[in-house]
Amino acid sequence: MATASFTSRRLGNLLIDKGYISQEGLQDALDRQKQGSRNKLLGEILVEEEFCTEDQIVECLAAEYGVPYAKLEARLYDPTIVDILPREYVEQNLVIPLFVIRETLTIAVSEPSNLFLIDEIRKFSKMQVQIVAATPKDIRRLITTLPNSKVFVIDDIIEDSETADVTLIEEAIEDIGDIEEIAGQSPVIRLVNYVIFNAVKEGASDIHI
Repeated sequence: MATASFTSRRLGNLLIDKGYISQEGLQDALDRQKQGSRNKLLGEILVEEEFCTEDQIVECLAAEYGVPYAKLEARLYDPTIVDILPREYVEQNLVIPLFVIRETLTIAVSEPSNLFLIDEIRKFSKMQVQIVAATPKDIRRLITTLPNSKVFVIDDIIEDSETADVTLIEEAIEDIGDIEEIAGQSPVIRLVNYVIFNAVKEGASDIHI
């Protein structure tokens, strides 16, 4: 959720501006933080007390830091992530690599304000890093699906997708159909990853993966 460097009041005001919480709700959460939850971030209290959702908080953080907000809904990521960052590091820092495109690593993080973490990953991976924001819940769930094998590199998929006889769907990814039923079909996975690539490249505000 929001880091200490992102002030409670600032986060609260963003949520109010979006209409996700009321001024009274913010004050209530701030009071609870002062009274006995000083070790908890405001975002954690807001979610625990059901003033708002994780998705709403991360959406606000993403907008504030100018990064896409990604709703991680399916197991569609580049399995090379296993080789890029150690599993223990991924679990401890709630960060998940999604894919590599021409030496640029795209990762999902729950705290886009954590510049130290992003810089650390850049040094560790020896790649340029691009981020999308996702909820801690979605990242944890996706981490449990990580394979232990090596992965494909998306450059090849992009080439194949650009030359293959397919119709590119430019609407929301939900329009592709039942992802659970088609997830095992390699051509569909290639197409979805290509759509994700284009969305990130063009700075889409929301990505459904």
